[in-house]
Amino acid sequence: MLTETLQLCHLCQLDCGPHPLVSVEGTTQHSFCCLGCQNVFSILSASGLVKAGQDLRETDLFKQSLALGLVSQGQPAAPALAVPQLAPGTPAQEALFHVSGMWCAACAWLIEHVLKSEPGVVSAEVFFASDLVKVSYFPQYLPKEKLHRRIEDLGYRVSEFTGEDSHFDEERRNLLLRIGVAGFLGMNIMTLSLALYVGYFEKISESASHWLPFVLMALATPVVFYAARPILSVAWRGLVNGVVRMETLLAVGILAAYGYSVVEAFRGGEHVYFDTASGIVTLVLAGKFLERTAKEQTSRAISLLYRLMPKKVRLLVSGQEHFRSVEALKPGDVFLVKAGERFPADGVVVAGNSHADESLLTGESAPVAKAPESPVIGGSINTDNVLHVRATHIGNDTTLAQIIRLVEHALSSRSPLERTVDQISRTFVPSVLVIAAVTFGWLWLVGHYPLGEALMRAITVLVIACPCALGMATPLAVTTAVGTASRLGILVRDSGVLETVRKLDTVVFDKTGTVTEGNFALLHVELAGALPHPLSSQPVMSGPNGTSSMSETGSVLSPQSSVLAFLEQYLPGLAGLEVASEHPLGRAVVAFAAEHQVQPKPVEAVTVHKGCGITGLVGSQEIFIGNRTLLAIVGAAPDTNLEATVNGWEQAGQTAVFFGQNQQVAGVLAFGDRLKPEAAAVIRDLQKQHIKVFVVSGDAAATTGWVAKQVGADGFHAEALPQQKADIIKKMQADGLKVGMIGDGINDAPALAQADLGIALGTGTDIAMQAAALVLMKAALSKIHEVFALARKTGSIVRQNLFWAFLYNTLAISLAVTGVLNPIFAALAMFVSSISVIVNSARLRN
Repeated sequence: MLTETLQLCHLCQLDCGPHPLVSVEGTTQHSFCCLGCQNVFSILSASGLVKAGQDLRETDLFKQSLALGLVSQGQPAAPALAVPQLAPGTPAQEALFHVSGMWCAACAWLIEHVLKSEPGVVSAEVFFASDLVKVSYFPQYLPKEKLHRRIEDLGYRVSEFTGEDSHFDEERRNLLLRIGVAGFLGMNIMTLSLALYVGYFEKISESASHWLPFVLMALATPVVFYAARPILSVAWRGLVNGVVRMETLLAVGILAAYGYSVVEAFRGGEHVYFDTASGIVTLVLAGKFLERTAKEQTSRAISLLYRLMPKKVRLLVSGQEHFRSVEALKPGDVFLVKAGERFPADGVVVAGNSHADESLLTGESAPVAKAPESPVIGGSINTDNVLHVRATHIGNDTTLAQIIRLVEHALSSRSPLERTVDQISRTFVPSVLVIAAVTFGWLWLVGHYPLGEALMRAITVLVIACPCALGMATPLAVTTAVGTASRLGILVRDSGVLETVRKLDTVVFDKTGTVTEGNFALLHVELAGALPHPLSSQPVMSGPNGTSSMSETGSVLSPQSSVLAFLEQYLPGLAGLEVASEHPLGRAVVAFAAEHQVQPKPVEAVTVHKGCGITGLVGSQEIFIGNRTLLAIVGAAPDTNLEATVNGWEQAGQTAVFFGQNQQVAGVLAFGDRLKPEAAAVIRDLQKQHIKVFVVSGDAAATTGWVAKQVGADGFHAEALPQQKADIIKKMQADGLKVGMIGDGINDAPALAQADLGIALGTGTDIAMQAAALVLMKAALSKIHEVFALARKTGSIVRQNLFWAFLYNTLAISLAVTGVLNPIFAALAMFVSSISVIVNSARLRN
């Protein structure tokens, strides 16, 4: 039951607003601000706590409901604009809405401005080019339904954004119907108006001259009050909220032409402009239809991503296939995917061999081979044979879900340039109203022009100066670029990134896993006081008489040799230690132990020293493995022979690490890595664009320097801890440089966050991808070239759009004031300007 009385919520004590929910219990009436409060109160009442007189806001049920966001924040009613007093650390939620009816950038500004003024809203971003509204809010204080209502109160239709494009179909049908009505009646109006125009030169019958304006008025009325209703409605809502926007210009022009003509018709005048009013409506609606189609194109990228995930999954239960909803899938479940079907979650292949088409997610067209232990990405297509897959990440944790969140954020964000243009547009509209009023007043009062001609020139100014092209120039191009980037396997977290890329003059590459493959292999070992030995990639085979042979070297080693001593005495503990590490060197040690059938020992008190190494306890022995910095931490020092050997390895580009126990260095290992084949070419391409390139690594100076020399970098920084990498970036920025950082590991995250532009490789860790503003779904550095090329082309098209939009408005207003153009030609010119922006922005799809 609803009532119109404003009251306080009986549970949370907030203002219920104009439409509270009311429940009657006996003779007592209670009012509530939301359904959650009403339901919680009913439960408390049934438990007897209400009659007992207990403070309901102190009950466990109320506190739990509050934490879950089921009820509003329980505090005394405050003034409408009061800031909610929430406990420190109160979590905020994000909601993404699709809003129908936004006709210009001023609409976006109005919605954003109103939402930001709502108590309980942390932030609000509205993106005109994709009709998306992203709101961060406190659900404990502000129910999501109130956000819906607040937007709808402004005259827009709002729905939760799910990636489905059915709302576009509805809007398209509605707009096409209005265009059809306006076009059909408008053509009849123009045809019949010819008779009146002929009457200016040749006498027509008095009955025709008298009744024809009324016929035209009857035909024009549906055009103005039905077909043009969206324009008039949005203009009125703007005025109610104190905002003058683009629709205001159009509404004033349409109503002025129609109103003046109605007065003239009843006065028996000959000069009526019903054809002008209907012509403006038809051309404006046609332009809006094209804009709507362009918006649909820009949002299609994210809609496609939503449709990639299947709704059903084939679960294997006791060896039998069972179709289940994808929501029923849990990590660890084994599901079956047949040829031509999409993977419903991220996982690892447990049985079968096939290929997967991951092009829509990574931008790579070649199918990827899948065998047991191969990872698969949810949303990609199994192309060949049946695969059995164990789910690892489901729902919002999948790679596809992360991609969708990144694209959503990019589509709902705006670059500094967009915000500047928005501000100009908001100033521009009131200025045009002033120009139109001055034009009318000067011509009619000072120039003594006929009232009709003065009015027509003022209307022309209003129509031709409509800043549609100006409002779309930047957001349409940027959003199209974001969609294109996602198809290329480049995920843009924020639309401002494309502007930042063009400003970079320095790029820093992490070495391991970025410039190099990151697939280390253990090549050499030397124990303290022994000679270095190469390590075979084959298992150690026991020969006759107790000897051991290593097939790759062909040498016969005694059981007391340093290699065998390493395998038996040190490798089990080091492998057990490195099991806890995600570092590529650690993975190489574990892989080497598995190849040689060495069982890792259990290790306790494992401590990872970021950028240095790792330590732990095997029984009572403290073991360690890491670089020179770790030796300083544990208080150990290598002998001169080990140092000489390490220097030789590092000069050859190999990575050396020390290992030992109880503060004694027992030996050193050498690892080899390969340079990525495209690394040198990518760096040369950046240098041709006058961008300096540096390599940074936690590795030794000799090894890092060798890599930097091989790829042609301008310099390098070695032995850098994670925070030191960020400090290197910060120092470059202090010198006035715009710095981009490219990395893939946890130790790169601080530097990625510090850089003006962080670029993470999609094969890296989640924390690195979260810290970066731009993510490459494949580790191929060739994508860097595509990033810079797309950013340059986007910047060029934005500048072209803005140039023509500003030039158009400047010239058009001048022509309108001097009477060169009439209102219909002004509407046609506005239509053409919008088309030019749409077509030019569409070039980014190629």
